[in-house]
Amino acid sequence: MLDKFEYGLKRAFSEIIPEIGTPIIVSIFISTGLIPSYVIWFFYLLSIVDMLVLIQKMSYWATSYMVGWLVGVIILATTGLLTILEVLIYLIPIVFLVYILYKWIHE
Repeated sequence: MLDKFEYGLKRAFSEIIPEIGTPIIVSIFISTGLIPSYVIWFFYLLSIVDMLVLIQKMSYWATSYMVGWLVGVIILATTGLLTILEVLIYLIPIVFLVYILYKWIHE
């Protein structure tokens, strides 16, 4: 069980590279005038779509893997590496986990 927790934790930490890299690259392009400033909302929309795909895949995750992933996201959020919007988007899997636990308790 703990090996799946470890893999989930590693996945959350591996997600930090695009989370940090994309805004830096986009802000460089915006500051140089190569792309308009409203394009940043396109990346937020992509984050939401990515989160929906992630939620779809969560039904195949082990619960311990999901808990490990959520612990990793919480660590990233407390260190300030995630924006408020990203933290709000990552609350969706927490709701999914609560639903899974609710189903598990009542079956």
